Amino acid sequence: MIYFYFIIFVISASAFTADCILRYMEKIKGFDFGKKLFKISSENIPLDKFFPENLTMLILAVMVASAAGSGYTLGGLAWYLSLPASFGAGFLICFFVQYFGEGMIDIVMKNRLPKGESAAGLDGYCTESVKAGDWGKVRVLHTGKSGVTREYEVNAVMASSDASEESDSPDKVLNVGDKVIVLYESDGFYYVVRVDKIFIGL
Repeated sequence: MIYFYFIIFVISASAFTADCILRYMEKIKGFDFGKKLFKISSENIPLDKFFPENLTMLILAVMVASAAGSGYTLGGLAWYLSLPASFGAGFLICFFVQYFGEGMIDIVMKNRLPKGESAAGLDGYCTESVKAGDWGKVRVLHTGKSGVTREYEVNAVMASSDASEESDSPDKVLNVGDKVIVLYESDGFYYVVRVDKIFIGL
C-alpha cells in the first residue's frame, strides 16, 4: 500500500508544482475561491469548505491525503484504516485552506476595494440571501492595479429595499446565486441590486 500512496503523492505533487508555476507565470494569485467544483450548502456549518472548490485545491487535497496515507502505513496502520484516515486528512486541509485562508486573504485584500460612489459598477453574485431592511453577503469582482481579478466577499444591502414592504416578496429578496451590481458603498456596506433590475429601473 505504501507504493500506491507514494505514486499518488509523486503525481499530485508534480501536478501541484506545475499548477503553481503556471499560476505564477500567468500572474494568477490565490486559489480561485468561489469557483466551486462541488455545490454543498448548509446554513450553519460550512460543509462546502471540506470539499475542494477548484482543481488546484483538489490536487492539494490528493497530495496531502497520499502523504498522510504514507505516514499512516509506515506507522503500522492497516490499509483499511489508513485509507479513510488519509481521506480525512484531505478533507481537513481543504477546510483549513478554504475557510481560514479565504478569510485571511479577504481581510488583507479587501481594503483595496473601491469605496463610496467609486464602487459603482462592481458586479458579482449573492452568497448569503439579502432581505429588504436587512443585510447579507455578496462576492464582488475587482481588478487590481496588477491586472489580476479577484472575488471579495462583502456585506451587502439591497439598494431598492423598503422595510415597510413585504420582505419575502420576490422583488425584495436577493437569493444565493443571484447576479448583482453595486450602486455605491457606505460605512462598509455595498448597496446592490439584481442585474436584471438595472434595465427595468428600481
